Amino acid sequence: MQKKFVILIIFIIILVNFYSVTSLKVYSLEKDNTSILLYHNLTRPGDKFTVKWIHSISRQPVIETYEITDDLKISIYEMIFNTNSPNLPAYPEGSTKWEIKDGIFRVYNYNTFFDELLVRIGMVISNHTLYFRDDEIVLKELYRPGGLVKIIVRKEPLLNYIREEAVIWIKKTNQITCRRR
Repeated sequence: MQKKFVILIIFIIILVNFYSVTSLKVYSLEKDNTSILLYHNLTRPGDKFTVKWIHSISRQPVIETYEITDDLKISIYEMIFNTNSPNLPAYPEGSTKWEIKDGIFRVYNYNTFFDELLVRIGMVISNHTLYFRDDEIVLKELYRPGGLVKIIVRKEPLLNYIREEAVIWIKKTNQITCRRR
């Protein structure tokens, strides 16, 4: 019985040290060029996530959906909005296609890829929110309004993912404890 237990422990140690997982991560970007992990979740190529926000000028929602590529880059899948405003597409460019239905613009067929996606968290109106699977992450609650966050996709050892999950869990537990006082 002890021999089986030792073999099981060795197998688990090997698994967490050498098995890799892919995760979607959100980091804060600090002025001193450091970063703090704010959120992460397991992912795989083909998964999509959405950043929804309110445009500061039109005060209308903008929905940007991104897809994780096979080489772990982030590609724009589609953008949906209901009025033309600064910093939004104004007409089809490159390979993009446009659908306009019931006053809603859908821009898709992008050929744009990012190693990382930078999001400046709106201070008043924007209310940037990240949607990934069943998670709804209001970025100004995760990090400070006006702050800059970086969304990346990385392959990493399972042990690193578990360690980071523990750090996030401890941080959340401490915040809940502080709020109860």
